[in-house]
Amino acid sequence: MKIAIIGGGGRVGLPLGILLATKDHSVKVIDIDESRVEKINRRIMPFLEPIADKLLAQLKADQLVASSSYEEVKGADVCILITGTPVDNDGIPSANHLITIVKSLLPFLKHTKLLMLRSTVYPGITGEIQNYISTILPELLVSFCPERIAEGKAIEEIEALPQIIGVESDEAFNLSKSVFQQISPKLIRLNFSEAEISKLFANAYRYLKFGIANEFFKICVENDINWERVWQSLKTDYPRAKDLPLPGFAAGPCLVKDTQQLDYFSKKGFILGKSALEINENMPNLIVNHIKSKFELKNMVVGILGMTFKGDVDDFRSSLSFRLKNILEHESKLVLCSDELLQKEYFKDKSTLIELSDLIIIAAPHSGYRDIVTDKPIIDIWRISSNESLI
Repeated sequence: MKIAIIGGGGRVGLPLGILLATKDHSVKVIDIDESRVEKINRRIMPFLEPIADKLLAQLKADQLVASSSYEEVKGADVCILITGTPVDNDGIPSANHLITIVKSLLPFLKHTKLLMLRSTVYPGITGEIQNYISTILPELLVSFCPERIAEGKAIEEIEALPQIIGVESDEAFNLSKSVFQQISPKLIRLNFSEAEISKLFANAYRYLKFGIANEFFKICVENDINWERVWQSLKTDYPRAKDLPLPGFAAGPCLVKDTQQLDYFSKKGFILGKSALEINENMPNLIVNHIKSKFELKNMVVGILGMTFKGDVDDFRSSLSFRLKNILEHESKLVLCSDELLQKEYFKDKSTLIELSDLIIIAAPHSGYRDIVTDKPIIDIWRISSNESLI
C-alpha cells in the first residue's frame, strides 16, 4: 500500500511511518521542516526515540522517502494527517488550522481512498471535515485513528497498544484496518465522536492522576509531613494505590491541551480538569515558595537540572522547567540551567552547574542524574538521585 504522512517528520508521524515501511508499505513522509527531511533521507533520526533510530537506518531508499512537498501525496492510497487542534491561551480549541490544511491538501488527494486523522481533535471536527470533503471529493473516505503513545516509547507502544479506529462506514474501517493490522495487536472500532472523546479522556485521566499526586504532595509540604513516607505506606502491598504516581512537573504538549479541550467541550463544566490544571501548573510556584521559606533566595544562585518536559526525552514543549526558570529569575540572584538531552546556548554542563549553584533543583528526572553526589542543598522530588532532598 502507498501511504503518505503529512507532518510525518515529527514525534508522532515518523515512528509510525518507520514501522509501516518495515511492513512493506511504501511510505512518503511530508514535513515542512527541511532539516528534518534532510536527516530522515540520510537515515538519521531528528529527535531522540529509542528503537526508531535502528529501524530507520535499516530502511532502503525506496521504503521511506521524506519531502517537504505536497506533490508527494499524489497517488497515495491512504493519506495520514498529523496535526491537532490548537488551543489558545483561554483554553479554547480552534480547528481553523486543521481545516485550512485539509483544503490545501484536497487537490493532491483526487486518487486517494482514505484521509486518516491521527492527532487529537476536538469532538465534532472529524465529522465536520468529512462533510466538507464530501462536497468536493465524495469518494474520499475519512477516519480518526488517534495515537496513544508516550514519547520515548513510540515504537514499543504502537506495537503493544490497541488501535482505536473512528469511522462512519465499513469501507473506511476496512481501509484503516489495512494500515494497522500488521503493527497493532488489536483494533477497536468506534464512531467519530466516540473515538475523539476517548482520546481526550485518556490524556485527561492521566493528567488528573498527576494532579491528585501533586495535591497530596502540596498538603504534606504545607503541613510539614514527610510525603515520601506517606507514599511508601500507601503503595506498599496495597493494590488500590499502586498507580499513584510520584509528584512532580506534569506537562508536555498533549496533557494540558487535551484537558482544556475536554473542559471546553463540557461547556466549562469539567471541574476536576480545571482543578488539575490549577494544581499542576502551579507546581513551580509551590517549589519556589518552599525555598523562600527556608533560605534568602534573593542572595542565591539556583541551578535547574532538566529542562525537558519529562525524563529521558529531548522535547521541551510546554515544559514547566522554563516556568520555574522564569519565576526564579525574579526571585533569586541568578538562575543556571542544564539538560542531558537538550542544548541551548546559555545552558551549562551538569558539573559546572553543580559547582556554581547554591541550591539545585532536579526538574526533569533524566537517568543521567542518578549518579549526582553533592553536599549542596537539593530539591529532588523525583527521587532520581541518592541525595537527601529538601522536600
